[in-house]
Amino acid sequence: MSSSPPSPPSEPSTITAMPTPSVQIPPLSFALVSTGVYRSGCPMPLNFPFLSKLHLKSIIYLADQDLPTDLQRFVTENNIQVFHFRVQQVRGDNNPTDDNAEEAFLGNGVDTAPDIAKEDGNTASSRRGSAISRRGSAAAMIFEEERGRKDKKDKEKEKVENDPVSMQLALELLLDNRNFPVLIHSNKGKHRSGVLVACMRKLLQNWAFGSVKLEYYYFAGEKGKADVEFIEKFEPTLKYDEKWAPAWLRYTPEEGKLIKVTKDG
Repeated sequence: MSSSPPSPPSEPSTITAMPTPSVQIPPLSFALVSTGVYRSGCPMPLNFPFLSKLHLKSIIYLADQDLPTDLQRFVTENNIQVFHFRVQQVRGDNNPTDDNAEEAFLGNGVDTAPDIAKEDGNTASSRRGSAISRRGSAAAMIFEEERGRKDKKDKEKEKVENDPVSMQLALELLLDNRNFPVLIHSNKGKHRSGVLVACMRKLLQNWAFGSVKLEYYYFAGEKGKADVEFIEKFEPTLKYDEKWAPAWLRYTPEEGKLIKVTKDG
């Protein structure tokens, strides 16, 4: 009885590893605003692979610092146009009120008045009242001196407000879809970016102001009273070419807010 020769050992099977996709990390505070418009904080090199997928045509940069070197190299390599508005962050609207500070300061002064030895009748009340009055007066004088020094320092410190000219020019960039996709970014993507997006919502998309504020505070937190006041009062006259107007543009009830400009070619 013949037997067949043993089969040769089979070659070990090989498993081909699938390429690991690169991790896509968006910048701080990144979000889609409307079709073709994004917002974020300042992108870092680890965010560049993500930004490359957006195929940006332009960046609206709202900050008083120069564009970081790494980001400058990225926009140059990707032919992204940068519109840099040197907008400083608003200061001066988040300090506690002087009334609250004075109440706390004087309260401490009264509470630390020295005890008066027990005496009979009106004498004890008079002596204690006199001690409290002297201590309260001294506390008030010290507080006034401290507040005077603080007021002087505040006056020396430049008060920074929102720049209406920069906001108007930036809004007109958003009225031209040839700039899309566009990324609006500031340092952290909260206040300065938030002001521009809020003005876009109010003036270009006709959002209710309550909704505008909710979105602003979602990114910026509870700070930003001066920003919200600026957004509410800001009523620029904007020029744009209807041919390049974004699809999300909604006309406001007062047509005078926007001037339509139709250009040939």
